[in-house]
Amino acid sequence: MKHFFTLTVIAALTTASVITLSAFNSAKSTTAAEYQISCVSRSQVGSNYEWTWMIVNPNPGNGSDGTLQDISHWSVPLSLAAEAALVSAEYSYDGITWFSVSIEMERDPSIRTCTNADVLKFNAGTNGGNPTYYRATFSSDFSVNPYATSWIKSGNNYSSGTKCNMHMFAGVNTNTTGN
Repeated sequence: MKHFFTLTVIAALTTASVITLSAFNSAKSTTAAEYQISCVSRSQVGSNYEWTWMIVNPNPGNGSDGTLQDISHWSVPLSLAAEAALVSAEYSYDGITWFSVSIEMERDPSIRTCTNADVLKFNAGTNGGNPTYYRATFSSDFSVNPYATSWIKSGNNYSSGTKCNMHMFAGVNTNTTGN
């Protein structure tokens, strides 16, 4: 009976320890959310080629505890060929009504410590978990670069611990498709 009691106590303590440690580990292993950038369309319109992306903030908040602040703007570098072929750039909060942005490629002062590249700056952000759409129109057809870089400006609290907030996305490649 004494042996049974000792085994029961050991089993109970082991179970309690495992439950406590697993709860502690799951609380400490939260992963930071990432903005979701997706290419929602790439199509020929007349003699031009429109690329449309959507950015969603999957976990809106103040930038702490795995949340993400609303985006203030999105900066996208382009190759020289894509820059020369750029016809227009726009953003939309509903995918229907579009607002033009300047197509001048220049340095974004808010990311000057992150890159010295000239960028196409979409000066429109997100609002909570609602999507924002970004569209660039080119006079040439480019292939997709699944590892294109971009920078998101979203305030001073970054889940990644860096103020650069660089994100990869399916963007415009440096080569045309030959069409």
